[in-house]
Amino acid sequence: MTSKRSRTPRVKLPSEIPLDDGTRNGTESWREIDGVAFCHWDRWLLRLSLEEPEGLASVAREFRRRTKEDRRLQEVAEALLAQVNDLEARLVKLGRLPGDVLEPLERESTWLRDKAFRRVWHATSIRRTEAMLRTPRNLLEARAREGNWAAFPVSPARYFARLGAIYRHGYFDYRGAGLVVLQLEHEGDRMIAAASSDDERLATRRAVLGACIEAMAHVDDSDADLAEHFREQEQAYLVCMRGYVERPGILRDLLELATWEDYGLFLHIDTFLGALPEAAADLAMRELARIIAELRAADLVYQGKKARRLRGLVLASAAVLRSDGDGKVDAEMRR
Repeated sequence: MTSKRSRTPRVKLPSEIPLDDGTRNGTESWREIDGVAFCHWDRWLLRLSLEEPEGLASVAREFRRRTKEDRRLQEVAEALLAQVNDLEARLVKLGRLPGDVLEPLERESTWLRDKAFRRVWHATSIRRTEAMLRTPRNLLEARAREGNWAAFPVSPARYFARLGAIYRHGYFDYRGAGLVVLQLEHEGDRMIAAASSDDERLATRRAVLGACIEAMAHVDDSDADLAEHFREQEQAYLVCMRGYVERPGILRDLLELATWEDYGLFLHIDTFLGALPEAAADLAMRELARIIAELRAADLVYQGKKARRLRGLVLASAAVLRSDGDGKVDAEMRR
């Protein structure tokens, strides 16, 4: 009979000893330096940066690559990239390098390095910090939904809030979607009928469009009732907009909304943009140039394609308006 020889556990090296006394999701406070706060996501990113040839710049480059190449992890990569950018800004504010924020033991810790590697590079679902919520995607989409309303003579905000109360507190399957649409129609008609000016009618109709888009996340629109309602309201809104197309901000609001609406709801906007008068077409081209530049800077490829398609519609219309008798388009519109 053979006896088992007991093994003495190997003593862990100082660099292998855990530095945390429990589980971390990343958002918890880690350290504060001269009034500047850092969380555990920062700690992990800083530790990883020590392993990279260009520090945090290399980490950011990898996240940018992931936003383009792996759609499944796109939002996680964008969130972590936003955290890196925010972290770099705080380091600049303090005048410190990544290694200056970490303690000597943290810089040498293989345990922290390995944990950071797992939590950051293998992240598929994460708890987000405030910085992670401020991705270019989130900020630009939020502006498209509601951020241009200060340009309206009457803000759509209060009408939008009334409509939102119909669907925001639940999810409705295909059996309840029709009821939501009926309520949206009823409340929208009431608000439009009560409007005492063109400015109020513009605001109420814009609020209806915004509410339909937001409601898509709360209903199962398998029967396309909500999509049909949106398109009816879109047509009415575009008619209402004709008197406002040259007013600063109003046309931009429509162009951004169409760029970011992601359910394929817009139907009549193509005809509307194709029939813009010359001055409004010029304004639309300038606004779309700015929108496209922002999307390109943020690497938002899908939205960039949609904005360029809208530009193509305006460009085709403007080309007809500006062509001379031989059908030539002037140099400005060819650029």
